[in-house]
Amino acid sequence: MEAQEIKRAVKIHDYIEKLEKLTSLSLKSSPVFLGLPSQKLILQIPERIKPCYEYVEQLYEDISEHDSLFKALRTGWGYINQDCKIVPNNKEQYFQQLNNSYAFRIAKERGHLVPDCLLEKKQFCYGQYEAYYAMHEIFQSNALGVWSMKPDSHNFRHTYAEWYKNVKLITSQFVVPSSRHKNSIPYIFDQLWVVSHNTNQVRLLGLEIAGENQFLNGGQSKTLRKNNYLKELGYEMYQVASWWCRVDPYRVICEFLNLSGIFPDATKYLIGSELNSIDEYVCGICSAPMVRWDWDWIQKCVVGDSTVLAHKHCVNHREFIS
Repeated sequence: MEAQEIKRAVKIHDYIEKLEKLTSLSLKSSPVFLGLPSQKLILQIPERIKPCYEYVEQLYEDISEHDSLFKALRTGWGYINQDCKIVPNNKEQYFQQLNNSYAFRIAKERGHLVPDCLLEKKQFCYGQYEAYYAMHEIFQSNALGVWSMKPDSHNFRHTYAEWYKNVKLITSQFVVPSSRHKNSIPYIFDQLWVVSHNTNQVRLLGLEIAGENQFLNGGQSKTLRKNNYLKELGYEMYQVASWWCRVDPYRVICEFLNLSGIFPDATKYLIGSELNSIDEYVCGICSAPMVRWDWDWIQKCVVGDSTVLAHKHCVNHREFIS
């Protein structure tokens, strides 16, 4: 009986192949990241000490859009930059938020212009969910096995602890006004990372999952204009290919950690980082397509004199029959 991971991999690879034909885009050989910020943006936070953090704590828990974020940074960075950390929503809650246009409802409550059609239950890009799933598992330390750290275990643990300590907030479906006024439909970031840089300094990293349709009909030029505006607001924007999220969302998060400089060696430790294109995600035992939907779905295995990457199912089956 074919394992779930193999069935899923075949289905996803077939889906991407069909998308390539429909769009005439080279999706399988595309880079993981389609857009990167031109520079690192470091925001200076005013140094304030509050004798009571009750107000700031409540505000911090409610952060879901631009104004509340900057209000929290101005009034309570001392609290936020301690050991406090907002834990991401569980995967089920996030899925419901996506499906029920949660971010647009929040935006409308905060005074943004949002047409009623955007408040209805909607179809969404599954890449958003898969990228969030991987981030959630890594952030909750449920997926440490996605990294091979045996040759350099001490350095890995030190670097991992540092980036984990510096990340103060990861919020999904983050609302940012699309102009200086709230009279236009706002932008929605798929993920926003708030990262402590140095004393009283912060970086705001926006992660957007880009579907193939965004790169047709002049989508790239529109994205450039938008990113220039977001840069003025203080956001570093990282744009990732949704098809890569479906094949290997853990790689997406590792490359994000690496490219942003939060965890510079994240991809160095990643099992399977040598795979350069989606076509190379092939099992070294059964030759069927691979995906890494869960952290252990791609494993290293010794076959003869070589070490190959293979499905978890194939590795377990091989060990069982041997």
